[in-house]
Amino acid sequence: MSIPAYAPTATQKNPSYNKIRNSSINLDQEVSLFNTVQQREVYESLAELYSIITVLDFIEKSYVKDTLNKDGQDQYTPTVLRLLAQYNTILKNPEVNKEFGSLDTFKKNYNLNCPSATSRIEIGVPATVEHAINVPSSSGLTVAEATGNFITCMDALKLNYKAKDQLHPLLSDLMTSVNKVSSNKEFDGRGKLVEWLIKINKMNINEELSEEDTRQLLFDLDNAYKGFYTMLE
Repeated sequence: MSIPAYAPTATQKNPSYNKIRNSSINLDQEVSLFNTVQQREVYESLAELYSIITVLDFIEKSYVKDTLNKDGQDQYTPTVLRLLAQYNTILKNPEVNKEFGSLDTFKKNYNLNCPSATSRIEIGVPATVEHAINVPSSSGLTVAEATGNFITCMDALKLNYKAKDQLHPLLSDLMTSVNKVSSNKEFDGRGKLVEWLIKINKMNINEELSEEDTRQLLFDLDNAYKGFYTMLE
């Protein structure tokens, strides 16, 4: 029986096989994503961001579905605040920020489907802060804490604080402390503060408020401060 002309034989030369056999590449060697310590830190930071986003999405879905137990509900606000702070802190690194791109780009690159986390990251504060949902505690300590945070925010603006990483933590602390006193209660100016939180959160890390925005925020803070004390009367 003759062998067809197109069939390979034991003596037939295979260029691809010979190239691989003669190559110095070790096919059992693990391929590294990085060559320097700096590159390794960037990839580790991207992995941390991936973890933060997926965990945040799980927490948000659990909160909306009301499947958190009592301890989980108590820990929702501090946990989300911590995750958002970690997310923003990691992105302060210019190399990580460059590789990350935008949130939409990152999700597309790594096939992430996390609408709940996306919404929370864009807003920048937990749902309890956004909607004034908390356990009311009108003790002197909580009122003093909220008052101190109002004054801190206004003083920061007077000291020319304009960057996102300077103002967002202060406003977030303010809204958290205010909610401890005014749970489920609206007061004049509160809605404006939430709008400012969202606006500042959407700023780029190197972006600053304009002079006009700074003056408007200071005015809105003063108005909310007066509304807060009117509510306490």
